[in-house]
Amino acid sequence: MSSSAKPQFSRMSLNLLMLVSIVLIVILYEPAAKQAEQPLPAAPTLNASIWLSDSGSKIWFHPALADTIEIQFWYKAGFRYDGQHKGQAHLLAQLLKYESVQRKLPMEISLDQDFIKVVLHLSSSPISLKKQIEQTVALLYHPKLNNSLLNKLRQPSSSLSQDLRQQAYGQHAYAGPQRGTQESLSQISRADLQKFHHEYIHPKRLFASIVGDVNERSAGIIMETLLPNSRRHPASDPPLIPQTVSYASRDNMAILVKPGLNNLGKQSQQVRLVKDYLLMQVLQDLLPSQIKWVTGQSNNTIYLQQLAQFRQNMRDNADWDMILRAKRRLASHWLQQAEGAKALSRYLVHLNAYDLPVNHMQLNLNHLQSITMDSWQQFYQTQLTELTF
Repeated sequence: MSSSAKPQFSRMSLNLLMLVSIVLIVILYEPAAKQAEQPLPAAPTLNASIWLSDSGSKIWFHPALADTIEIQFWYKAGFRYDGQHKGQAHLLAQLLKYESVQRKLPMEISLDQDFIKVVLHLSSSPISLKKQIEQTVALLYHPKLNNSLLNKLRQPSSSLSQDLRQQAYGQHAYAGPQRGTQESLSQISRADLQKFHHEYIHPKRLFASIVGDVNERSAGIIMETLLPNSRRHPASDPPLIPQTVSYASRDNMAILVKPGLNNLGKQSQQVRLVKDYLLMQVLQDLLPSQIKWVTGQSNNTIYLQQLAQFRQNMRDNADWDMILRAKRRLASHWLQQAEGAKALSRYLVHLNAYDLPVNHMQLNLNHLQSITMDSWQQFYQTQLTELTF
């Protein structure tokens, strides 16, 4: 009975086999290592035109192929300007939103600490466009401010996030409360809202953008028609001193106050902000949907839920490989801000409102690329201390 012969390997053959295995491992793993270290993509070149309207508004324009003409109006009328009438900016924004629905305008209205934001999706059809512009001008500069609805809106609301915000900001204008208090709302009359509207929904207090399938001359005509001169005097801005970095926490929730976009005078401050952005991306990866970032002129505000889980995950899970992946996701998010007319109109008004350069995205990408493992670990340890109070 014959038996199969066992293969015989010499020492030289075994050494050669080991060498080939090592080479294969290097070849197979080298592309992955190189991929992790690839440079971030470049930002698109924006050929934006910038001008002041006859009524004093600063406008950014960029042409784009789109079915609609996308326009953004950011009025310096956020709740930081409420003064003693806490809640009046919120009431005005809600009344304008209600009237825009009644007029069936393609419009969205929102409010934050700095701005009342109006988004327009106008038709490219000349007849429809003319009608929409007329309706928009009537709403923005001659609103009805429905008194019966105003009475219904005088309802304050409280929440843990608002309580923590007031604790973190103290006497700063960003403290709010955005929706006012029972006492402040009861004292706000329709006449008070009219006065606030005349002084703050004013062309000289406006940052705007327009993006669409129109040339610069047509864009200028549209914006001049939307922004007539006002005989009224705009409100003046009181000085706003940034709040120092602070935090407040309760019941597994926290608010962290960071430097805002108007505090970027030095490159080191710009790099610090990019690291903050990267930190937010990392935190989102650790616990999706449990974090909210609100951009501000004076300060940025971070809302954290499930704080105990965040603390544990930050200690255990944020290794350098995760940071590299987060860098690419953050870069991708930034690039998407310039894709399509709607996103681009919002990005341009963002640059406009925060007085950022047209190449701001590329500068951020450069700063993001420059973050090394050592510089990130030093920054991360500091943040870990702040977020594990």
